[in-house]
Amino acid sequence: MKHISALFFLLLSAGLLSAQQSRKFTFPLAGIADESTMREDFDPVLQCIEMPKPGGVDQLAQIKDSLDRLYRKPGKTLPAQQRTMVAPNAPFIGMSIQGNAFGNSTPNDNEIAISNSGKLVSVQNSNIFRYDVSTSTNLGGTTLSAWSNILGNTQSKFDPKVIYDPLNDRYILICLAGFTDSTSSIILGFSQPGVPTGAWNMYELPGNPLNNGYWTDYPAIAITQQEVFITVNLLQNNMPWQTGFVETLIWQINKNDGYNGDSLSTQLHNNIQFGGRPIRNLCPVKGGSTIYGPDIYFLSNRNLDVNNDTIFLVHLTDTMNAPGQQITVQPLVSNVSYWAPANAQQQGFADRLATNDARVLGAFIENNMIQFVQNTMDTTMGQASFLHGMISNVSSSPSLFATIMSDTIEYGYPNIAYAGIGPGDNTAVIGVLHSSVNVKPGVSAIVCDGTPSYSGRTVVKQGLGYISLISGDERWGDYSGMQRRYNTTGTVWMNGMYGQASHTHSTWITELGISADVGFAVNSNPVTDVTVFPNPSVEIFDVTFSAGREEQVDFALYDLQGRLVKLLLRERVKTGVNRFSFSAASLSKGIYVLKISSPQTVYTSKEIVKQ
Repeated sequence: MKHISALFFLLLSAGLLSAQQSRKFTFPLAGIADESTMREDFDPVLQCIEMPKPGGVDQLAQIKDSLDRLYRKPGKTLPAQQRTMVAPNAPFIGMSIQGNAFGNSTPNDNEIAISNSGKLVSVQNSNIFRYDVSTSTNLGGTTLSAWSNILGNTQSKFDPKVIYDPLNDRYILICLAGFTDSTSSIILGFSQPGVPTGAWNMYELPGNPLNNGYWTDYPAIAITQQEVFITVNLLQNNMPWQTGFVETLIWQINKNDGYNGDSLSTQLHNNIQFGGRPIRNLCPVKGGSTIYGPDIYFLSNRNLDVNNDTIFLVHLTDTMNAPGQQITVQPLVSNVSYWAPANAQQQGFADRLATNDARVLGAFIENNMIQFVQNTMDTTMGQASFLHGMISNVSSSPSLFATIMSDTIEYGYPNIAYAGIGPGDNTAVIGVLHSSVNVKPGVSAIVCDGTPSYSGRTVVKQGLGYISLISGDERWGDYSGMQRRYNTTGTVWMNGMYGQASHTHSTWITELGISADVGFAVNSNPVTDVTVFPNPSVEIFDVTFSAGREEQVDFALYDLQGRLVKLLLRERVKTGVNRFSFSAASLSKGIYVLKISSPQTVYTSKEIVKQ
């Protein structure tokens, strides 16, 4: 966008209307899902080990490889003045728990929601994990397939998103199903007040709503005071997401219809363009300290360009079908360019971690300022990093200032949440995945005070091993979760992907705060080197493990739906190697999960088989 003529840029930057179109749809309640309907759960997952690459899909990869060769500087260290962070304290870690286990799918696609009462929902491909942080109680889990099986949709379920509505004490959860125009749909569920384990009002929206032969991919979600907004990409059949992209849609939905179980009133917006080109990957801007509306903002960029300096601010005015409702598109020029992100290196393994592209991945608005994050390349070090942007004076004359994080470690798939403690405070916490040739894939967090000054990096979860699941570059994202706990100032929750010793990946959930009284003190993982033998077994399971400190630990057995079968033992373990055994004689044949945990943290989960 750097070469646009001055006159054309002035005309369009004045907020010219796009050529968008809209349509009305109504969808009936498709069913009510509750725990009883989730019991039959075979959790079918078909994982393609090596995706085909038709139609020029290698073009972006070739560009990223060229940038890597041009800019990467092995062994370089940053000058001290560049590495020094100023002003805010690094994020403090509160409660930390092991989240969703590996779901036989890659990448994780993490998202998180937490209620004012402390009930947490964490999603990933392809399962849902629920936990009450106020009572340190595992509320059980289920798969996306089981959660939605009341609909009778047999397509693969993927790309989950979840959000909490503090105005109505409800959760909204979505996922996609199907990979072609004839099978694609959006599955949408609305919880009962404050209860993620209760009944859900379920709806199914078409993935090919315009009947033009395309299917729906990559959802994002936000809410306003009256509505829920879902953005999705339309793709051509049998084409990769890079070259098969057609346009991004906005679904505008009456959330009270969903809460009440009524027919769902919706408005679909399409043909959202700038300069004759469709705007790609619209990221809805969430509320900071609370939910805003009735207007809503979205952000986008030219995420597949080698480098660019334009961010698109998209403004949708008023509630659905309101007189005079319109969409405006305003290009903003950044002080720094963003780049196609390099793929990140891993410790001990040649396969890199794929960073996809430079799309906007998270954003919120507070004090008339939008803060957002996206993948990029740090050309100082020639490695994967992220950009943090701040758009000031959003409602009148918006201006953009951005910073690219330069560090000796590589970053990917950031998200951001408001963490301020009062009017005029623009403090945010940024959660991000990390890796490098010297560091296993894990999760980190940074505080920005909105000036912008940045804290040092807090390691939220250290990786236990490199990731090795598919041929070639490994999947690393495609997004991470982060949400403010609305009734607790200065506190956010995040979930992200880290490497397991088995070279799969898993989800780590953490409470983060801007002060030391965020909650529980940092709780390092004292239980390691867990082995179960024999496994499978007919009568006795022997478990050995190393404990880093003396602590009271629970040994509990769960079924594969996350339901507690038996609390086997609650006892203090000693520092060093411990041995625990139990009889399986009373268990029915099948697969179970043995969890070793403290009141704050699940340290390990091991599948065991009773023969």
